[in-house]
Amino acid sequence: MPEARPEPVFPVGFDEDALTEDLERLPASAEIALREFRKDLGRQGGIPKSRLRACQVEGRDGTSLGGCVKTYIPWPDGRFGAVFAPVTHPNRPLALRVFAFGVRHHPQGSNAETVYAIADRRLAR
Repeated sequence: MPEARPEPVFPVGFDEDALTEDLERLPASAEIALREFRKDLGRQGGIPKSRLRACQVEGRDGTSLGGCVKTYIPWPDGRFGAVFAPVTHPNRPLALRVFAFGVRHHPQGSNAETVYAIADRRLAR
C-alpha cells in the first residue's frame, strides 16, 4: 500500500499593525482566540491546507477577495476569521500573511464591518 503524503502546511506571517487595529474594536474573547490560533500555528509550523477556504472573488456582501484564503477561529466553525494573502517565502514555495482578523458574520441588521469587509477595504488601498 502506498504511503500517504503528509498534508501541506503553509508558513504564516502576520501584519501586526493591521491586527492591532482589528483587536481595538473587538471583544477580549477575540484576542484570546487569536492568541490560541497563533500558538496552534507555532506548534504545527504553519497552517494545514485543510483549514483553509478560498475567499469568494465576488462576495454576496460586495467584497472582492479573489486570490485570498480564509480560516475560521477557533477551527472549525468559530465566530472569528482571518483572511490571508499569498506571499513569497525564502525557503518554501508559498507562505501566507494574515492581513485581516475579525468577526465572520454579524447578526442581521448590524452595520459593523465583518473580517471580509475589512480585508476588502485593505486590498483596495
